[in-house]
Amino acid sequence: MKILLIVFTLFFSNGNSIQIEEIRDSYKTCNQSEEKATQFFELTEKALHNKGAVYKGYHGAALALKASFAWNPIKKLSNFNKAKKMIDEAIFLEPENVELRMIRLSIQSNAPKIAGYYKNIEEDKKVMLGSVTKITDEGLKEYIENFIAYSNAFSE
Repeated sequence: MKILLIVFTLFFSNGNSIQIEEIRDSYKTCNQSEEKATQFFELTEKALHNKGAVYKGYHGAALALKASFAWNPIKKLSNFNKAKKMIDEAIFLEPENVELRMIRLSIQSNAPKIAGYYKNIEEDKKVMLGSVTKITDEGLKEYIENFIAYSNAFSE
């Protein structure tokens, strides 16, 4: 009976788990259209039950993107403020997480200056550049290196 319960639990829990690679792939293109932004939001919302602050950070990025497509200024501001809080809370939980720093940098470097969310750009760039060689996950390392190579934040 115990074996059946274990098999049942493993079967159903793995089917609902969102893999970080799926989120990373989606993040690369989520700003191309409102439809892709919505899909990214739904994906990150499902992933919030996963362990790790990185899922919270990506969902914050999804909220920021949702704000950028909103027509209602009150909804736009509300979503953006929730996004900032979520991203900053994730970094508070894991301050040395280079992926979270990349998420915040990508949002801050693309947010309008009037939003007031740009004060950590230099700090995040420094953490990323200092940490990229220490990343042991080859997939993550390539992801971060590509972000650094193609991000306007590093060409300024």
